[in-house]
Amino acid sequence: MRALFTLTPSESKRLIAKGVKALPAMLNAMQNHTVILAGGTTNAFLLDELLGDKLVEKSRYTVGMIVEGKTGESKEDQRIHPYVFSKGKPLDSAFHWKEYLPELKAGDIFIKGGNAVDSTGLAAVFAANSMGGTIGAAFGPLYARGVQLIVPIGLEKMIPDVRDAVEFMATSPVDEAMGNKVGLVPMLGATVVTEITALETLYQIKAKCIGSGGVAGSEGAITLVIEGEESEVRKALTTIQMLKGEPPVQ
Repeated sequence: MRALFTLTPSESKRLIAKGVKALPAMLNAMQNHTVILAGGTTNAFLLDELLGDKLVEKSRYTVGMIVEGKTGESKEDQRIHPYVFSKGKPLDSAFHWKEYLPELKAGDIFIKGGNAVDSTGLAAVFAANSMGGTIGAAFGPLYARGVQLIVPIGLEKMIPDVRDAVEFMATSPVDEAMGNKVGLVPMLGATVVTEITALETLYQIKAKCIGSGGVAGSEGAITLVIEGEESEVRKALTTIQMLKGEPPVQ
């Protein structure tokens, strides 16, 4: 059986969050290890799923973001700092995620949002901070200790070639910008979770993105087709129907 549906960016974020939560490595880490959930609007949806509660203003769970048609950032005095989960339980809010970096070990998971992904599965993230921001601080411990990096990212952020874009940006800094000046940092070796990954994790189906774009509130939407046994396709459609109408990120 085949079924077709369209997801707005916020609906995609909700689906991706459900998919990340269901990853085998994530299930293991939430039971036996530590998960650092860095900032990002898609990660804010994952925070909802992990806490069983809904954060209304998702933009509070990020620093940098694209808003009002330009590169920008959230209001500093309203930000929610990244959560750290130890064996499924959130640590005290006074505990800063950077304090745990020296303790990272295999089995732990670091989750970071992104701004670009390509058809090869390579993702990258903007960095306005001169030290590379969140990913700049985390890269060393992650690579040195074999800690899994998960990148939840919607297909609305697909670009032709991440490697080419990174190499282009690395040759010279931006001189002027309509918004914040940013660099582009690749996230090599990351487990990238898109809408397709989420669907194929949650259900025994195959998924393909066959188009993108829309108008009247569906800008950034993607159109997907899923295929599989009727029972599995209908299970997936039930989930899709439940997340339809997810309000835009505020």
